[in-house]
Amino acid sequence: MANGTKPMRTLGGLAAFALPAASMLGLLLVWQVYTNAFEVNHFILPSPLRVLNAAFGFGLPLLGHVWTTTYQILVGFTVGNLLAVIIAYAIVQSPVAEKLIYPFLIVSQTVPKLAIAPLLVIWFGTGLTPKVIVIVLLCFFPTAINVVQGLRSTDPSAVDLVNLVTSSKRTLFFKVQFPSAVPYFFAGLKISMAAAVIGSIVAEWVSATSGLGYLILYGGQTMRTDLMFVAVLLTVVLGLVLYGLVAGAERLLSWKVAEIGGRAA
Repeated sequence: MANGTKPMRTLGGLAAFALPAASMLGLLLVWQVYTNAFEVNHFILPSPLRVLNAAFGFGLPLLGHVWTTTYQILVGFTVGNLLAVIIAYAIVQSPVAEKLIYPFLIVSQTVPKLAIAPLLVIWFGTGLTPKVIVIVLLCFFPTAINVVQGLRSTDPSAVDLVNLVTSSKRTLFFKVQFPSAVPYFFAGLKISMAAAVIGSIVAEWVSATSGLGYLILYGGQTMRTDLMFVAVLLTVVLGLVLYGLVAGAERLLSWKVAEIGGRAA
């Protein structure tokens, strides 16, 4: 029975991948046919083939721009989510901390990031720091809110049971609270990753000499619509890849957490 189930799962996985891929190819085909049939000016809407030619024409430096944006996203995403977990833990552990921190959480989301980005450049220069700060400000909030909700969803009877055995807050967190918060944590991470990609592009619009956001601006300034499409499409692909990595980590870690919970039981 198990041998028959495995091929079925494989076919199901291939089908789940094939449908989005087919729809994407169909969209590209319609796009190409439309631009050819109606002779659309390439300045207004370049065809997929023209965009592809622009990507190859730009050459290896294009990979450098992709890496610049990727590195900024990974640094900002990591820092932002570490900060989010620490803040969430403090809020759950202390009502005083909650009253002190929550107003700042709300304020951090009401301030327009594009408006403060020039200030960050003045304060921290044109290097990596202001870009990371913009990404952190955009991506830490959803994770913090979700982790707070996850930690508070812990079964009170499980907490009482652990407290009877040990007074260690570390044991309580890793054995009970963390496993309970994992689904919420990854829900926040997925939103956070999308926000991190947006934050990186926004930061590069203000001050950058490389990166996909810089390429979008450069393409607009030089009237290279095809180059703008290259940068936008690469940003979309990068976002999908990074989101897929988070989703893959969710599956792996959720399985391990379930295993830890089974052992504890």
